[in-house]
This record gives sequence, structure tokens and C-alpha cells, in this order.
Amino acid sequence: MTETTTQTGRHMTVDDDDRDAVLHKLIAFVRGELLPEPEADGFGPDTSLVESGILKSLETARLLAFLHREFGVRVPPAGLARRNFENLGRVADLVVSLRAAAPGPRSVEHSP
Repeated sequence: MTETTTQTGRHMTVDDDDRDAVLHKLIAFVRGELLPEPEADGFGPDTSLVESGILKSLETARLLAFLHREFGVRVPPAGLARRNFENLGRVADLVVSLRAAAPGPRSVEHSP
């Protein structure tokens, strides 16, 4: 279990398997959809998305659409803070906190 902070500032406990599954899908999406092939090899969950130039306007919109399509979350305006998109670990934390705050199913299936 991991402790994380939700958008409202409350602390919650998150199942590590759920966060890991979210992170795995995020990494696959960025490597497959947002990065040119040569850059994908050095990319990982701690790579800065903003400073490395991965997230620009169009790429950010594509990532937000992926978050909605894949995880059923819409990032509210308050969630668009740069700190939430610093790296994929932070994006995974954001997704997990938004899913925990929303009603409905919360599991993320692992891709083979």
C-alpha cells in the first residue's frame, strides 16, 4: 500500500498493484504514441515530461484524452498543475486519486 494525496489534499491509501498497472499503461502509451523511436529507449517513469519536451500542447491534449479513454477520469482544471505532470509517476498518482474519488469500478487490468 502507498499513501498519496488527493486533489482536495486528503491522504489516502492506494493499492500498489493498481498504481503499478496505471503506470505500466502510461509508459506504454508515451513510448508508443508520444516519443520518436530513438528516444523511447531512455524513457522511464521518472523522466521529466515537461523539461524533456515530451509534453507540449498537442501531446498534453493527447495524454488527457488517453487518461479519459483508458481510465475513465477527467482531469479537473485544478489537476492540470505542472507538478501533476512532472513525470509518469506523478500522472499515475493523479489517475489513482481521481479514480478513488469517483464512483464506479476502480481496477485496472494488466496488459500482457
